[in-house]
Amino acid sequence: MTVTISKLFDDQATASRAVAELESAGVPRPDISMVASNADNWYSESGDRGPNTPATTRVDRDGDGVDDRAEGAGSGAGIGAAIGGTAGLLAGLGLMAIPGIGPVVAAGWLAATAAGAITGAAAGGIIGALTQAGVSEEDAQVYAEGVRRGGTLVTARVQDNDRARLQGILDRSGVDIVRRREAYRQSGWRGFDESSQPYTPDQVRRERQQYGHAGQREGVIPVVEEELRVGKRDVHQGEVKVKSHVVETPVTEQVSLQQERVSVERRPVDRPLSGNERAFQDRTIEVEQKGQEAVVSKDARVKEEVVVNKDVQQRNQKVSDTVRRTEVEIEDERTRKPGPESSRTANRR
Repeated sequence: MTVTISKLFDDQATASRAVAELESAGVPRPDISMVASNADNWYSESGDRGPNTPATTRVDRDGDGVDDRAEGAGSGAGIGAAIGGTAGLLAGLGLMAIPGIGPVVAAGWLAATAAGAITGAAAGGIIGALTQAGVSEEDAQVYAEGVRRGGTLVTARVQDNDRARLQGILDRSGVDIVRRREAYRQSGWRGFDESSQPYTPDQVRRERQQYGHAGQREGVIPVVEEELRVGKRDVHQGEVKVKSHVVETPVTEQVSLQQERVSVERRPVDRPLSGNERAFQDRTIEVEQKGQEAVVSKDARVKEEVVVNKDVQQRNQKVSDTVRRTEVEIEDERTRKPGPESSRTANRR
C-alpha cells in the first residue's frame, strides 16, 4: 500500500538535502516532489540562483501564470542536476505561479497535479493536490501557507511498511507542523486564502529570521543529556488461596433404649369369691406398652477460624543504569599560539 509523506522546510537548501537523503534511502525518483517558493528570486529559468536573479515566470495566453516547464517538471523528469548544483536533487524544475502563493519552483508528481489544477485539468489548487494525495485538509492548509511565506514543501509516495523510516528522514530537519500551525494562528492566521497577496522578498526574509533560518548562517548541534528516572509499579508475585469444602465422616454412638412388654398370663386358682370381687360383671383392662427409639439431631459448632490478611512492608532497592550525554569539542585555530620558529621569523621582519 502506498502512502504520502510530507514535510515543510523553511529554506530550499535544507529541503534539497532531505530530498537527496530520500533518494539515498531508495525512494524512486518519480515518487518525490518538491514545491518551493521563489518569492526571493533564488531560481531562474536558466538555472541560475541568487537573491538578485530576476524571476522568469510568465503569464501564458490564458492568463494562468503557468510556465510551460511546470508540467514537464511534474511529468517525472529526472532527478539529477539540482538546486544549487548539489548532485542527486530534483531536476527538470519549472517555474509556475499558484494563486495565493505566487511564484514557485516545482518538480515531481505534486507539481504536475498542482499545474493541472491551475490550468483547469483538476480542481482545488495546491490544497486539492495535497488532499488527493492523502494529506489531511488541516495539514494541507499549513503546507500551502508555509510555501506562501517562503518555505519549501517536500512530498514522497512510499510504501506503508517503510513510512516511519522515511518520514524520520524528513523530520530531522523539517518544520514541526503542529507548532507552526499554532504560531500562524497566534498571529491571526485562520487558514490558507488563495486571494491573499504573495509574500514579498522582505517578508520572506523576516519570516525565515523569525524561525531561525536566516540564510542558514548558523549551525546548531543539540547538546543532549539523559536523566535517570526511577518509578514504581505493581507486579504480580503470586497469590494465596484458602478454600473450604464439606467432608462427611461416619460417626457411631451407643445409646441405651427401654422397651416395655405386656404379657397376659392365666393362673389356676381355687378359692371362694371375696366380698370385693363382683361376679358376673363385664370388665375391660387396658395396658399400654411403650418402648424407646433413638432420635438423632445435629448441632453445628465452630471449632476453629482461618483468618487471611495481608501486611505491607517497605524495602529499599538500589537501581543502577547508564545515562548518555553529548559532549562537544571545539577546535579554534585562531587561539593557537605561534611556535618559537614563527616568533623568530616575526621578529626578524
